[in-house]
Amino acid sequence: MWLALIALYVISAPFEGYIVVPGFAGHSVVSLLQRILVVPLPLYAAYRVFKGDGLNTRWLLAVLTGWLVWALATFAAFSPHTYYYIYYTWEQIAGFLLVLGLWSLASRPRWAKWTALSTLILYYLATLAVSEWEIRTAHHLGHSSEGGAHPQHIPTAFFYGPNHLGAALALLLPFIFLMAYLARSRAAFLATGLLTLAGMYILYKTGSRGGELALFLEAAALPLVLPRPYKRYAVIAIGLAAALFLGLLFYVQSLPQTAALPFALTKLRHIADLFQYRPHKVTPTHGPGSLTIRLALLQSGIHALLQHPWGLGPRGAERYYLYYVHHKTPYNTYGVIDAHNMWLEIAIDFGWLGIGLFVLFYAGLLTGLYRLRAAADPFQRYLAWSGFSALTGFIIGSVSPSSVMIGFNVMWIVYGLAVMALAWPPKTARWHLLP
Repeated sequence: MWLALIALYVISAPFEGYIVVPGFAGHSVVSLLQRILVVPLPLYAAYRVFKGDGLNTRWLLAVLTGWLVWALATFAAFSPHTYYYIYYTWEQIAGFLLVLGLWSLASRPRWAKWTALSTLILYYLATLAVSEWEIRTAHHLGHSSEGGAHPQHIPTAFFYGPNHLGAALALLLPFIFLMAYLARSRAAFLATGLLTLAGMYILYKTGSRGGELALFLEAAALPLVLPRPYKRYAVIAIGLAAALFLGLLFYVQSLPQTAALPFALTKLRHIADLFQYRPHKVTPTHGPGSLTIRLALLQSGIHALLQHPWGLGPRGAERYYLYYVHHKTPYNTYGVIDAHNMWLEIAIDFGWLGIGLFVLFYAGLLTGLYRLRAAADPFQRYLAWSGFSALTGFIIGSVSPSSVMIGFNVMWIVYGLAVMALAWPPKTARWHLLP
């Protein structure tokens, strides 16, 4: 029963807010399970650690726990206690529970495998289905700049913006692409290949340049962990994909600026804006480039961090930027009030201590996964290869959405899968699809 509750929480977590339970005041399955697990799961994990289980992951859990405790302390000390900030803080607790849950399942390999694969497959297939429906109907597309300037159908799936969907797809694609390695059959390789191409198509339709850049960084990182027989094929495939991408980029760049293009190709044509700094060329008809805005956010955010080294509390970044939209500031953020950078957001919200602990946790995951690249257990290798690639790409992917620290459970699930790989029992049976 206990393992089933944890598994259900993990599997349903990506659908937060969508699987509503009738008669519970609008609460979803995820929300109810969080309230059931919020006390016993940390106690259970602490008991397991005290017994000596998962010794190689104790320091990672300690760092993440320290980060969460500090986040709660900044909420108590600095935040206005309104529902919005309480919800933001609760989301950090919920993510922490996901990591603990997946860590706990690692001691039961069969439960761990089925939970991990069920979560990845169900969420990925649902995302593809909803995204394709949105591309056909534009049902979930709100009144955004994309919808106004380019009246085309842009998918958002279970998120409130295409950049969030792009970042989520970039995180998931390595796990889907490498899943055939577990079955090693032609049918499995064909299925995962087609699913990977479908996910790349949806990512393309989002127009999320951050997600696309994250995917290329993931592809570049993958050969670092693959064994030598696969490494050569990966490098060749990456080279061909890069050549095709550069060819397409050159083609759309060569077209006249007045040429009508689909939204995704328009965003691709403007990918140079990500690297073009033009603070003195902004006019009512020629807006700032992405780099201009992000550098302004970064300059202003560093100023906030230097002035408030202990942080401003949950959602402090948004309150900080919003204040200076209406007051004089040396850093014009052009009306943008979100950090658009996970690392900067954490630094402003939780100060030097908060960002230091989070970077230490993230670096520990990457280092640990790299060391597991030749692990004896096939499933552990699968998690190590996929997780290392996904988290490497997410270093860039995390600066695309407005915020990933609220309502982005897929990120916490990937963290949890990485911790699961590190906590995997040293001696397990070989992988079997059936019990």
